[in-house]
Amino acid sequence: MPDTKHQQNGKVYHIGVDTGGTFTDVIVIDSEGKVVIGKAETTPGKFEEGVLNAIADAGEKVGLGLNELLQRTESFVQGTTVGTNILINRDGVKTGMITTKGFEDTTHIMRASGRIDGLSPEETRHAAIVKKPVPICPKRLIKGVAERFDSFGNEVVPLNRDEVLKATQELVAEGVESIAICFLWSHLYPKHELEAYEIVTKAAPKVYVDVSHKVAPLIREYGRFNTAAIDCYIGPIMVRWYQHLDKVLRSQGLNKELLTAQVWGGVMPYKDMMPIGTINSGPVGGVIGSRKIATELLGLPNVVTTDVGGTSFDVSVIAEGRHVYAREKPIMRFRVNIPMIDVTSIGAGGGTMAWVDEAGALKVGPASAGADPGPVCYMKGGKQPTVTDASVVLGIYDPNYYLGGRKKLNKDAAIKSVKELGAKVGMGLEETAAAIFDIQNEHMIDLLRLMVTRTGYDPRDFAVFCFGGGGPTHGAIYGRRLAFKSVYMFPTSAAWSAFGLASADVSRIFDRSTFIKMPADPKQFNSICEELESQAVAEMRRIGFATEEVFLTREVSMKFGRQVNVERIPIARKSYDQKGIADIGNAFVEFYRSVYGEGAAFVEAGMEVMSFHITATVPLARPGLIKMPLGSAKSNDALKGRRDVYWSDKQAYQLTPIYDGEKLKPGNVVPGPAIAELATTTILVPHDCELKIDEYGFFVI
Repeated sequence: MPDTKHQQNGKVYHIGVDTGGTFTDVIVIDSEGKVVIGKAETTPGKFEEGVLNAIADAGEKVGLGLNELLQRTESFVQGTTVGTNILINRDGVKTGMITTKGFEDTTHIMRASGRIDGLSPEETRHAAIVKKPVPICPKRLIKGVAERFDSFGNEVVPLNRDEVLKATQELVAEGVESIAICFLWSHLYPKHELEAYEIVTKAAPKVYVDVSHKVAPLIREYGRFNTAAIDCYIGPIMVRWYQHLDKVLRSQGLNKELLTAQVWGGVMPYKDMMPIGTINSGPVGGVIGSRKIATELLGLPNVVTTDVGGTSFDVSVIAEGRHVYAREKPIMRFRVNIPMIDVTSIGAGGGTMAWVDEAGALKVGPASAGADPGPVCYMKGGKQPTVTDASVVLGIYDPNYYLGGRKKLNKDAAIKSVKELGAKVGMGLEETAAAIFDIQNEHMIDLLRLMVTRTGYDPRDFAVFCFGGGGPTHGAIYGRRLAFKSVYMFPTSAAWSAFGLASADVSRIFDRSTFIKMPADPKQFNSICEELESQAVAEMRRIGFATEEVFLTREVSMKFGRQVNVERIPIARKSYDQKGIADIGNAFVEFYRSVYGEGAAFVEAGMEVMSFHITATVPLARPGLIKMPLGSAKSNDALKGRRDVYWSDKQAYQLTPIYDGEKLKPGNVVPGPAIAELATTTILVPHDCELKIDEYGFFVI
């Protein structure tokens, strides 16, 4: 705990930081459950400056200087786009690979879908001219060595240690900073990779070394090799960056362990992170926070999360209180084999641009104006109208109150750009702006419908959480259209990913690929579960946690014989007998039918267990959010004025009540049509809807 001299009001703080491409968001939660947002511009090249500026901004709001706030911090979680930016810019370290002789071209041959993996639907239409991505490791830096286990664990070819040493020396002579060791069946039989690791680290002690069976202990070598290569490619830079950030934060007063977000839905001490796990961990932060709030606070097992940022619309599903995980999802066009919360994105954010195609049709997206030049109304050189410009024209956004008045928008510039675009399609100003706004909403609705129904669920059984700066502006529209049971927005919607990071628990997933035909031998089944759990506990103890702190859960991935669709289901932590094994099979059949429909389950072909998954979680003590008594439904005290807003469903302007979202109290009800403005977001309440403020200060439609 911090020193008593820093305990003037008895409060300590939990901090979550999300370093994005444009802004760095900070959430500070005090020991009473009060939440404060800090925000600053991201500072590329010196990300730590943006982090400190955002923390200082939050510190001002809680009445503390930067040093004192950090001294009184109990947990500090950093999410970052550093790893993502390294891959986008292809400026990672020179990386070599040592692999099984004869498999040197695995990452270059890729798969049949390798040419279009990771591309948008628009880009895949031109598959004939699309090129494969350039692999992380060039051919001259991939060295094959003699070794081979077969799939049954028989050592067919012993490891040639001399070849490993020679390969290491050749790679070091080429100037590599990292080496990935990737052998064919190492995910099941890691003996040779461990032997090679010992040789490489001894011969090249300054080189960063990864073994594929540790970063991706799952079948399918293409995804596993990519995972190890990317981890090596960004690893040294990520480690140095976190070491530097830790040093800077400690010099400013932080005396707790620096934690980092991981893409499977938890956080880890940065010294024990998996660098590849930081990629795309920012959007996952919002999903982590949503699951925690939904299951622990609101009692909602089924939630769809929607994050509307400047460039993208990110959607994830939480079903029956569990995250849905993606299987071998591409990262920057490379399929990888790490557990990853399934977040699907399209180009549909505030900066998404409107344009006219060759046939004269109005289109919206997927290209974005980004932060620079940004929307036309930013007056930074943008020429193409965006969704934000359309929202200004329609009166949804107040150009004098954007970001709480810190940023002024030029409405005349937005009007000019939208009018010019409309002239190309024979439409008037308001008609064009409304069309841009509506097309954007339709893109969102299409993705939401796909995400929910493809997993076998009905939107009417789900609540939808709307966050990101634009989520509350669009949420009521897509929520009502798809008949979600309720629509939630939050005072911290614009920094929800940072909130999720601040409230996340330490977590790591341990996988093992083991092919077992059902009904499995209970002894073998129990043995695998127990071995994997022992491995998980041992690793968490190595990191520094006591056995009694570690909470374990089990899942298995299964499929039907002769089918390729592998699905992941939870199973109980217990010792299984034949009946218990049969129950697992029955649960898989029911789950499969719920996802793919009645009759899709090919039961006659038998069932197969493909892999086991153990999640080890260490819950971190965090304050609960403050629950307040519900007051009067009257919201007149928060009414700040009225302005003309163009409502596309009425095809007309209407003088619309504008509320100060900061002044709305629990119990207040705002009938639509209306707008509630907060410093960092704008809530749109359409006709035939009403906005209620619940006991936690959340906005519910």
